[in-house]
Amino acid sequence: MKIALVNTMTPFVRGGAEILVDDLRGQLAERGHQVELFRLPFPNDYAVGLPELVLASKLLDFSSYDRVIAFKFPAYCVCHRHRTLWLFHQFRQVYDLFDKQDGLPRTTENEALRQLIARIDNTDIPTAEHVFVNAQEVQNRLRDYNAITSEILPPPLLNMQAYRRGEYGDYFYCPSRVNPLKRQHLAVEAMRYVKTKVRLVIDGICIGDAYDRQLRELIRTYHLESKVVYENRWVEDSEKIEKLSRSLGVLYIPYLEDSCGFVTYEGFYSGKPVLSCTDSGGTKEFITDGINGFLVDPTPEALAEKMDLLYKNRKRAQKMGQCAYKSIIEKDITWDSTIRRLLA
Repeated sequence: MKIALVNTMTPFVRGGAEILVDDLRGQLAERGHQVELFRLPFPNDYAVGLPELVLASKLLDFSSYDRVIAFKFPAYCVCHRHRTLWLFHQFRQVYDLFDKQDGLPRTTENEALRQLIARIDNTDIPTAEHVFVNAQEVQNRLRDYNAITSEILPPPLLNMQAYRRGEYGDYFYCPSRVNPLKRQHLAVEAMRYVKTKVRLVIDGICIGDAYDRQLRELIRTYHLESKVVYENRWVEDSEKIEKLSRSLGVLYIPYLEDSCGFVTYEGFYSGKPVLSCTDSGGTKEFITDGINGFLVDPTPEALAEKMDLLYKNRKRAQKMGQCAYKSIIEKDITWDSTIRRLLA
């Protein structure tokens, strides 16, 4: 089968969605399909650039392909008789994040843009042959804002066998893209309240100089240099796997994350409990509080309490880590089953 994968990208930014689409391309090719990947650059000027990009998406000719699979706005606006959507998220800035942190402020211009994008979504998404979403959080948003039904198709993790279970060290590991919605600042603030010698290691590239400065200022202001490691750099998989295997647990506390996040997968496959928050979105679909991780209120004090608890009780950390590994294995999220559903 000739398959086109169509995604949207922020130039020079690579996150979980980009990694997943690359993995899907490789998995489809391994199964004998001809696959090409198209990436549409996301504009900096939303008001002008987004309507133009929607139009450009619709003008692209994919008639040479048997199937088109699209992922994010406005890439999923492309036209094809056999179009499947695997929706990672909509343009959240005009939905649940509108007039909130990291969303668009409420102005006359942005209100018009919000209504335009909602009309586009309401018109274009239902015309797909199949509408999949990666998590319950996205399914709920699509239902509540657009009255569109969908099927949940959680993404698999590539090379899951590479992750290994090691010792339970003295640090919580926090690997992900660094930005305000991932809330690394909340993790740093939690270190003000820990009563043990537990440490925090943050890995990932920061999106924006302002947030990088904010994190560094927090560390300096509260004299956390001996407790927090933050370098603002890309970490290769081999280094990340090693740090995961030696960690006490994984800290992943995004705000209303669209999916459980690859970080949750990586923690579970490494046999580590994952500490997250009650408002972290998709992580709640995988974490059973007190069994394979913790779901706490999004406060520094609540996070610090659980970090101290596992530092003082390594046997409990180990037991929860074993439950984490067992729970992800039992979900049986594989590329074989995923591709069967995408191409059905």
